[in-house]
Amino acid sequence: MKYTRFIKSSFWIALLACTSNVFTACEDDITISSENNSFGNIEGNFGYVKSAAGAKALTAIAINGDKHGTGHLYFELNKATNKDITVTFKVDESALNTYNQVNGTNYPMYPTDKLSLENEGITTIPAGKRKSSSVELDIQPGGTIGTTYAVAVSATASDGIETSSNNESYIYLVTPQATLPDTEKGRVKTICYIEVNNENILNAGEYTMENSKKPFFDIVNVFAANIRLNEEGKPYVHCNPQVTFVLENADKLIRPLQQKGIKVHLTILGDHTPAGMRSLGDEAAKDFAKELKSYVDIYGFDGISFDDEWSNYEQVGGHPGLVVPSQEQYSRLIYECRQIMPDKQIGVYWCKQENGEPSINYPLGDIEGKDVNDLLDYTVFGNYNLWNTLNHINIVKQCPYALDLSKISLLNPNPAYLSRIKDEGYGYFATYNLEAGNNYIDKFNQIGQALYSENIVWTKQEYGRTDFIPSPSTAIKDYNYYLGTWEIQTVQSFTWTGRNWNQRGPGMKFTIRIEENIKDKSYYVYGWAPYSELLEKYPLTAEYIAENISIRIPIPQMLHNPDTEEPLMWKMHWATPGSTVNSWKIAESNGEFKMFTNNDGSITLKPFPFQPNIGYTCIPFCSNDDGKTWLYTHTIFQQAHPTGLNYNLIKK
Repeated sequence: MKYTRFIKSSFWIALLACTSNVFTACEDDITISSENNSFGNIEGNFGYVKSAAGAKALTAIAINGDKHGTGHLYFELNKATNKDITVTFKVDESALNTYNQVNGTNYPMYPTDKLSLENEGITTIPAGKRKSSSVELDIQPGGTIGTTYAVAVSATASDGIETSSNNESYIYLVTPQATLPDTEKGRVKTICYIEVNNENILNAGEYTMENSKKPFFDIVNVFAANIRLNEEGKPYVHCNPQVTFVLENADKLIRPLQQKGIKVHLTILGDHTPAGMRSLGDEAAKDFAKELKSYVDIYGFDGISFDDEWSNYEQVGGHPGLVVPSQEQYSRLIYECRQIMPDKQIGVYWCKQENGEPSINYPLGDIEGKDVNDLLDYTVFGNYNLWNTLNHINIVKQCPYALDLSKISLLNPNPAYLSRIKDEGYGYFATYNLEAGNNYIDKFNQIGQALYSENIVWTKQEYGRTDFIPSPSTAIKDYNYYLGTWEIQTVQSFTWTGRNWNQRGPGMKFTIRIEENIKDKSYYVYGWAPYSELLEKYPLTAEYIAENISIRIPIPQMLHNPDTEEPLMWKMHWATPGSTVNSWKIAESNGEFKMFTNNDGSITLKPFPFQPNIGYTCIPFCSNDDGKTWLYTHTIFQQAHPTGLNYNLIKK
């Protein structure tokens, strides 16, 4: 299919509006549309204005108080030429007017006297290349807080590139905001790394100091984007869909934390490629620092945290721009970041090597007369619940001890280490993997008292990974916690073999539903297998024990007294099977299902008293003579019946 060489710019703006929503990647060379890159049979040369850092159209840049904002734009051709191409960007209010007209929007233009382009907007696409270097758009503070503005930037190109077909615009939104609050609460700063593959960074903002009301966490690290190499061998930032979700929703995820006074950093992690913090040559380090700056500027991060793990350094040979890995090259990268981001925070996460060799995954040495200690803001030792320090980094910049908060971790804060952090002058304490569904208040109170002589207050609200509005935390176990659907896994079952009951049958899995009976006192329990049909009509009753926030199911219990609709009397008993398919023996003793809470948030119901009930299961019996005689009349006689000491429940 041939493309007409002369196309009005308004068409390209409309096309941009139609295609911007297909952005899914986080790389510098994102694909706007698969059709736009099928260039083999396209006549003529044309190009696009794009944003660095993979920012889709209408990405919002926040202007906090008197701070400047920065956009990063580049120009990409549909095909390379054999000569250098000069590209000139300009702020283009007419392009914004066209966009508003085509899309039915009404974005006001940001004050043009507050906008300027680096090098007067002029850059070059080298011969044989398709992409220009990026040009910074400086956005000075101005405008009205609460108003969403827009900035459109268009470009023209030299040497036969048709201006009528390449004069497309890119549009940023600009949101002026109030100056961020100062929440300094002491010398020690608390860092929280959050695995955004599973968790929401907003959860870190739900903890405050009891007296000062300042945030408990000073820094939240988005863990993690990756360093990779593109097809030209240059390092770039790769973001998986979960990190991309954070970036695309920076106004709903990053900004709310910052408005509470919490700094938000982006963690950069190796990704099983030769690219890493220690393998970038001098020019590659400079290029990657500029790449990182575009992410920090556009998405409004307060800093970068490096984690030098998972890079395949043994494969650096043959990759232009990479060098033999060294800690000095790590320092070079830190230096280049500091040169172009002097007002941003830079941190390093390091840990012991799994092979037992000395740790080398931290920067070391002087670069251009600058000591790495002077270039860094903080270091974090990441072997959890252990203590380690770096001799060449000032202790006020070090976190020598960190705590893993994962559900699978049973670690509690080490009071001796916390005291050392405070008493010996260390500047940071870190936690890793804050997870929804956990109640951390006891641990955080220990930390708060040790470091700040103050308790922590939790809102008891939490966010799911993609939530923007909180819900009551599932970690808070009260009457409402038990309402809902639970999956039961039993240890064993009674199974009819065709000749007798096998008391060592395999475990069973089934779902029960717990609904309100009397608020804050009792529940109805539906779905207990294999009697769900009967118990759907006449459910079990469970009691809520407020003293220890638990539940119990008393056994035996009456399910139904005779009435005109159902003349049979039904009762749930403890029972054991006899020698035939439908023979059961009713137990004499009373008991209950008693609840225990497990570390992973699940609960276990156990039949009590233990010893008499080892062989028991719960069986519904009916009577047609007012309880003088009890008959088992379950209709599917050969189904397995759950039994055993443990009934494990997981909330669905």
